[in-house]
Amino acid sequence: MNNFFEKLEDDLAYSKVGRGEGTGPVSRILSGINMLLLVLLIVTLLKNNFYLPAVLLLTLGFTRFAHWVSIGLLVYLVLLQFWPGVTIMVIYSVIGWASVMYGVRNVKRNFHSNKAKVDPFEGMSDLLFVLIFQILFFAIALITSGLLSVIFWMLFAIVTFFEIVRYYNRLASPWRQLHYPLMVRYAAFAGMQTGIAERENREFDIKEALREFVKNIYPNWSRNEVEDFLKPADNKKEEFVDRGNLIKAYQKNDPSFDIKKLSEVLEKIHIRLKKEGPRWVIAEIIERDYGTSEKIKYLQAMISGDAN
Repeated sequence: MNNFFEKLEDDLAYSKVGRGEGTGPVSRILSGINMLLLVLLIVTLLKNNFYLPAVLLLTLGFTRFAHWVSIGLLVYLVLLQFWPGVTIMVIYSVIGWASVMYGVRNVKRNFHSNKAKVDPFEGMSDLLFVLIFQILFFAIALITSGLLSVIFWMLFAIVTFFEIVRYYNRLASPWRQLHYPLMVRYAAFAGMQTGIAERENREFDIKEALREFVKNIYPNWSRNEVEDFLKPADNKKEEFVDRGNLIKAYQKNDPSFDIKKLSEVLEKIHIRLKKEGPRWVIAEIIERDYGTSEKIKYLQAMISGDAN
């Protein structure tokens, strides 16, 4: 029976990875690297007059037959002793395998985790366009020569740098991995509740928006469990129970801080921050999943304006 459930879990995990769902940052980064390796392989084949293999990769490399095409091409290149192509193929295959394994592992971890169901790349549709331009500039830089090639290498470097910055902003810390995608998700629920309120000719209900928001993050929770989560979060916001931990955190960063003045400043900031309903809920989610220390870092980012 255990073998049956393990196989079912494996099948579900591979299915989700095949659709690119819940694969995690490592798998996604490796997939991006593999896309560039595929471009390098195709250009290398074209430059060495291997037109048919290049066309097969272009037409079938992104379909369900990609695995078999890769195996067949590797055997073909070994038989012809075209070692540059073999080398790229081996690296491409190893990274592809690693990407799938990391993706499957992340999906399985999510199956058994009670943490928030959040993809850190949620709401980053612009990365698709970045990838398209990255591949385009990379391919042209490889195909061309001289000044034109230099120009496209520079464009490729700029786009890649932009991509790295975007990745850093989402992955540099646990609070970043939750805050940015969850703010995108909350905006969707707030918009939905605004539409409902307008149709029913009433005011926007932020509490209902937050209930739906939390229920979406923790889909297995009952309505009572959602309420049990939101009520303490609201009380902590009103009473500012994290004031003491924030003072300690700021003093740790700079021991010269005057406690009394710092406390007064935080109290004034608290009046402004109390209006940030969804961010306080996200702060509670961060504390639940990653601990108080990470929550305090998030609150500091809220105060400094880094968590916008």
